[in-house]
Amino acid sequence: MYSSLISVISLPCLFVTALIYPSLNVYAAASAIEPPGNSHQLVQMTFFIKKNDNITYEEFNSYWSGPHVKIFASVPIVRQNIVKYSQFHSNVTVNLTQLDLTPAGYDGGVNLWARSLEDLEEVFNDEEYQTVVVPNGKTFFKYDEMVAMYGWEELKWDKE
Repeated sequence: MYSSLISVISLPCLFVTALIYPSLNVYAAASAIEPPGNSHQLVQMTFFIKKNDNITYEEFNSYWSGPHVKIFASVPIVRQNIVKYSQFHSNVTVNLTQLDLTPAGYDGGVNLWARSLEDLEEVFNDEEYQTVVVPNGKTFFKYDEMVAMYGWEELKWDKE
């Protein structure tokens, strides 16, 4: 059931790995992925994160929703290049196995939208982002266990 998700994550993880560890030279493998057809469509980067073991779920969600957002938004390249930012907070009190589903094993998801892959790359390679946002993230989530996907959104249904 989740094997297709794992294969989708593999190539975007190369991109994220290249941003975090540029010396690995894997950026070229992911740079060709762009939305089909619409050149004005936003691209999306989704990160899946796990909270640090030394904090509660309440502390994790509270810090991530408040102080971290202010720190993230304080970086000029973030305000310049990120078009949309959302967080997905996992409800760990729900037993998904009762629905015959396997929990993903992550405590949250970060969704970033930008106009291009290059705009995302500028954010992740920015010195202030690396010295302010990254160390702050490490205070409340397991940075080394973060995984990511890169692509685009295709909305198929919206009853709002």
